[in-house]
Amino acid sequence: MLIDKIKYLQGYVRVRLYGYAPERFLNLCSNHNILIWNLEYREEQYEFCISVRGLRQLKPILKKTRTKLVILERTGLPFVMRRYRKRKLFFAGIILCCGLLYTMSLFVWKIEINGNLHETDSNIIKFLEGHQVYHGLLKSKIDCDKIEEELRAGFGDIIWASAKLEGTMLIIDVQENLATNQQAEAKQEEDGTPTDLVADKEAVIYSILTRKGTPKVEKGIHVKPGDLLVEGKNPVLNDAKEVASYQYCVSDADILGITEYPYQDSFPLQYDDKSFSGSQSETFGVRIFQKQLKIPHISHKFESYDTITDEYDVKIGETFYLPLVLIKETRKEYKIVPKQYHPSKAKQLAKENLESFCKELTEKGVQIIENNVMIVTDGKKCTASGILKVIEPIGKRKATSMADIQQEGQMENESDGNNR
Repeated sequence: MLIDKIKYLQGYVRVRLYGYAPERFLNLCSNHNILIWNLEYREEQYEFCISVRGLRQLKPILKKTRTKLVILERTGLPFVMRRYRKRKLFFAGIILCCGLLYTMSLFVWKIEINGNLHETDSNIIKFLEGHQVYHGLLKSKIDCDKIEEELRAGFGDIIWASAKLEGTMLIIDVQENLATNQQAEAKQEEDGTPTDLVADKEAVIYSILTRKGTPKVEKGIHVKPGDLLVEGKNPVLNDAKEVASYQYCVSDADILGITEYPYQDSFPLQYDDKSFSGSQSETFGVRIFQKQLKIPHISHKFESYDTITDEYDVKIGETFYLPLVLIKETRKEYKIVPKQYHPSKAKQLAKENLESFCKELTEKGVQIIENNVMIVTDGKKCTASGILKVIEPIGKRKATSMADIQQEGQMENESDGNNR
């Protein structure tokens, strides 16, 4: 591949050789280190390719072997340059295009965000714009290390960030903190701050397994939001079985409660449906930098339509993006057709909505033990309502209140001191 490019830059010709001693001609070319390639024998004549430089060395060999050459084809950059030597505007356009491409390569025209799940691309890009990092910024003004620090400081859930420049792209890779509740609790335990576990909703205790702290409820107890479930302090008793002090800790327990989820879903049986006619209108446009130019829809004008917009970034290779976006806009005509669900179809849709809601609960670790949802239709609407009884983890953390216990001996000493 590289050799072919070198041959094209130097220029070469394809020639036909005929005469008295063509075989001797080929031998002399070999003796004089004149390269020929793609040699073919056709109708008692030879055809081959030879460089422009080699062609200039053939005159004495042709005379010695009494052979002649006919040029069949000229290929390469020297011949192209010669062909267009009088077209000055053509070469000026090439030079101008190269200059524009070089100028465009000095800026960032695309910012790509990878690895984000919670934070959207638009939020991160808006944050970067607030810190003077935006599309069209000179690459020389971009400090990747500073961008990484600002992202970690600006987003609490981003624990790692990497920024790099490739072509005209600024590629930002981030990693978000996907710590589970157990990991968060482990972090609190490392901090050593004593905490209680209190009820975060009304429930009946289904089971409780305490690892740290003092349990304050047992199975079957009805609790309300804010009720103490596990206290983050363990009493230390003296010889008289009285509380002498407390040992504080981060409460740790698995608490399951029976709770209820009210469910309500309703939709009318009559609805409007889109009936597409098959007619559509297309138009095209471009966006250069931040300016958008678009051809208006002329051929068709619809009263009701859906619009589909496709955008195509113009780029050279994989990472050399240009500040040019091609736009294709399609409008598809439709008419509103009033329809009505059959009662059986409406109940099926309501059931699917309920199943989707139950699936979301299950994915959160909730176990459904009783489903008391009824689905009814009254000719105008379909209604699903009722109660879902579930078993789920309950409890949230709350700072433990510090108790100040004074021993009896200390109180007597303080009293004596006051009397004196």
